[in-house]
Amino acid sequence: MVQHWSPMSQLQASPEPGVWYVFDHSKRIAIIRHVEIRGRRLLRSVTFDRDPDGRVLIGYFPDDAMRLAVECTWSEYVRATGPPVSNRR
Repeated sequence: MVQHWSPMSQLQASPEPGVWYVFDHSKRIAIIRHVEIRGRRLLRSVTFDRDPDGRVLIGYFPDDAMRLAVECTWSEYVRATGPPVSNRR
């Protein structure tokens, strides 16, 4: 079976419940986590930085829209780092 690359294939669950990492190869590029704002559960995406103060908000997404969150996160990463040079789209 041939596995096709997609932004979702770059998503990995963290050991912490409700937290996922987005990677470019082995480089962690973003963190997506469940948050609650005004009683509404959302997905929050931020760029990765070891220092939490260095992280940049990418956006908030509906709780049931992980694919949208990952695709928007990936698009922002590619926009910030330049055109694809490997298997990135």
